[in-house]
Amino acid sequence: MTLTFQSLCSGSSGNSLLLRTDRTTLLIDAGFPSMRAGRKALNGYLPEIDGAVISHLHSDHIQYSSLRLLEETRIPIYLYEKDIKPLAGRHFRQSPFLHLKLRPFCDRPFLIGDFFIHPFRLPHDGIRPTFGFAIGYNRKGRQKKVVVATDFWNWGDLPGWFADSDFIYVEANHDSELLRLYPNPRSHFHLSNEKCGRLLRQVFAQSRSRPSTLMLGHLSEKRNRPKLAQETVSEILADEGYRDVKIQIAPRYEPSDLISIGD
Repeated sequence: MTLTFQSLCSGSSGNSLLLRTDRTTLLIDAGFPSMRAGRKALNGYLPEIDGAVISHLHSDHIQYSSLRLLEETRIPIYLYEKDIKPLAGRHFRQSPFLHLKLRPFCDRPFLIGDFFIHPFRLPHDGIRPTFGFAIGYNRKGRQKKVVVATDFWNWGDLPGWFADSDFIYVEANHDSELLRLYPNPRSHFHLSNEKCGRLLRQVFAQSRSRPSTLMLGHLSEKRNRPKLAQETVSEILADEGYRDVKIQIAPRYEPSDLISIGD
């Protein structure tokens, strides 16, 4: 049973993730600034990708150049059903996409190969819907759960979606002190390091089992530091006795280490 995760890029300059089994390759978001950057990030994976799931329409998650690349390679794009018209209005008017494969999803779960994908709504900027994904994988009776969620600022009942995960990729966007030094009103639509730690603490309290590894992503380049995010979240979890979780940081411009889930 092989299940691996890798962040390809992470942050306001672009976000993209890969989740793979030996039979299915899933791309989550495609915020590549150019077709060349997309080809470089995806390297040899392009022919293997079974679908690209898009969390929301911000340009760091889906770009015109990414649409062109996905069209060229005939990779189906799964996005929220009410986002198709705004996407077309933004990108299709002067440059038609004749071979783009758009697959709308709603709030109900759907399948892509080995993956059972359940989208859930995230509170972001209130303009367009934003989704996280709880992704299930079942092979020969062995079940795994991966949760991916960025671009949100509060969690309400969201911990239920994260509970009992085998791997979590979650936003730790900014440090509160650095935000005070370098104000940015857009940062208030994103999760701080402290809030991320408190969310995970609540998730672990509701879980029967916890992931051995999690990854923090979407770090602000100016208002955060990888070590600061890692230490802040680690200390909050350790205060409640959760000391056995390895915390990795998604690099901004380069691929992360390949993480094997559930081994």
